[in-house]
Amino acid sequence: MGIIEFIRQSLNQIQERILGSANGLSQDDFLWRPAPHANCIGDIVWHMVRSEDRLVRVTAGLGPELWVDQQWYSKFGYPKESPPGNDYQALNAFSTPPKIETLLSYMEAVHKDTITILSRLSPIDLDRVPHSEQTRLDVGAYLRHLITHKNNHHGQIDFIRGMTDPNWDLPRGTGMVQR
Repeated sequence: MGIIEFIRQSLNQIQERILGSANGLSQDDFLWRPAPHANCIGDIVWHMVRSEDRLVRVTAGLGPELWVDQQWYSKFGYPKESPPGNDYQALNAFSTPPKIETLLSYMEAVHKDTITILSRLSPIDLDRVPHSEQTRLDVGAYLRHLITHKNNHHGQIDFIRGMTDPNWDLPRGTGMVQR
């Protein structure tokens, strides 16, 4: 297996697991916080998808951010300059939290576009440094970070999901990438 295929399968597996974890959640479940200061599943998904959109497209220099390019901000009813994925306080300041369906649709669009971008890369492209001021960070480093970042947050989502329903588990075989 080549490196591009390994990255593609890793990202597809994480995506399938996150969608499996979100399956069947109500809007209340999506916004439930284990403590007043803790993130809810919605915050974590927002952070992951906004971070992926920015990381892959802007930071790694692989295309325009879908938030603006496909006008996802308007689908959320948020301003174009909505907070980036790492600004939970600004997200929570919105009077209307993101709807689970809209956020998962945005996540699907970003993932699909990430896979499309990935399909156009060669192993040599992974060594390209997109920003001269960040010479230690090549495209491969950004994609490696994306994989670990999404895996870490998937664990948080599963933890919160288990707190809301002690009998819940991912469906058997979820996330096992088939050839």
